[in-house]
Amino acid sequence: MGFPASGASADKPLKFLIYGRTGWIGGLLGKLCESQGIDYAYGSGRLENRSSLEADIATVNPIHVFNVAGVTGRPNVDWCESHKVETIRTNVVGTLTLADVCRERGLVLINYATGCIFEYDEHNPLGSGSRKIPPISLYF
Repeated sequence: MGFPASGASADKPLKFLIYGRTGWIGGLLGKLCESQGIDYAYGSGRLENRSSLEADIATVNPIHVFNVAGVTGRPNVDWCESHKVETIRTNVVGTLTLADVCRERGLVLINYATGCIFEYDEHNPLGSGSRKIPPISLYF
């Protein structure tokens, strides 16, 4: 199954649905859309709940879906190691569910997934539960 190179035609302007509103990258994607004049909405559904994803897509009617949502752990990412079922349910099964919903509707899904985006230094040593977020830039 293929998609047009541009993803949008003259009769269907860009409109993005973004999952991961409260995260760092999700926030950056929203700001990038705003700066580029791209219509977007943040999804309110949960990745573990297929019907909520379907409802978001029906309401927003996007041409692209961006997924930057996932369990990152509280108070820190080490939580994921001791809560593997919850982490896998969202980060693996939930992401695959979103991918399947998008596939069924012929939507482009762009998934951002990382192990960790952290640096350690003398103020944030490895194993301390404290991590420094390095500066990065995202570009369309």
